[in-house]
Order: sequence, then structure tokens, then C-alpha cells
Amino acid sequence: MPGIYRETGQHGNYDQSVAVWKGGVAVAVADMIYRDANGYDQPAALYLWTTDLATTQGLFKDLFRGISMARRITQQTTDGGRADGNILESGEFTFPCAALATAAQVGALVGPAKAVGNNLENQVVAIASAVAGAIGILTLDAPVGSTFLTFKINPGMAVTRGVQNVI
Repeated sequence: MPGIYRETGQHGNYDQSVAVWKGGVAVAVADMIYRDANGYDQPAALYLWTTDLATTQGLFKDLFRGISMARRITQQTTDGGRADGNILESGEFTFPCAALATAAQVGALVGPAKAVGNNLENQVVAIASAVAGAIGILTLDAPVGSTFLTFKINPGMAVTRGVQNVI
């Protein structure tokens, strides 16, 4: 059973980094977080959509920080940091996904899912089609019809950013 941050408690440490939250931006516990061009951490749904999911996942991955430990509401108008919650940048997590049409095996690539319209989901993942768009790898097999994926953030992915040659 996943914890409050959707973490499983398996597969090693959960490294944390200090967040730089922008005032007036709502953030929920367990949101996937990226660092914007202004140096603020934001939930995935605020990431600008590009041409398609694979391209957007790839660009998001380059800025991906990890999983939010914070809860901020839009009425919090001052910028915040550690006091509001850090970002988990490693570890294993279980997130919901759309029901799988085909089974996914351990080692499959995982990235953020598309929301209604041209946005990413904050707390829903999908099987990614390429390493360039993956924020992690599947650690448990997911049979046809699965509505949750358990994955490990690729070590260093949230820290070093950019396309990883090997997952």
C-alpha cells in the first residue's frame, strides 16, 4: 500500500531536495514536479504542451525534479521553500494510469500521462514510448487492465536532468 506521497518504501532511499515554490501556485502532495525557466518548482499540469505526448514527455523529463511532499494552495502568495515541503527525487512509487490495453513488464519505461486537453496529469502516469520521455522504470509487472503502475524514478534522473542514455 503506497504512502502519502505514493511511495512504496521499497528499493532503497528516498532522496530529497529543497523545493522553490512560486507563490499563488497550488501544489498537492504527490504531484510530479518540474523546474520552470524562472527557477520555480511547479506541478506537471502547468507544463506547456508541445506537439504530442512523446515530445511533451521528453521536454518535461529534461526539467523533472521528482515527487512533491508539499501541499500549497493558491492563496499562499509568497514564494516558499523547505517549510512547505521538499521534493522526493528517488525511490519507488505507485501511481494510477489508464487501464492498460497490453501488459507491461518490469523495465518498461514510465512517463507522465496526458490530461484532458493539452496538459499533463499531475498524478497519473503512462507507459512511455522512448527513453527520452521516461521519468522512471516499471518495477512490478502490470497485466492487461491494470490501473496502477509501480515504478522507480531512475537514479540521477531528477538530479542530472536531460535524456539518460541508459535507464
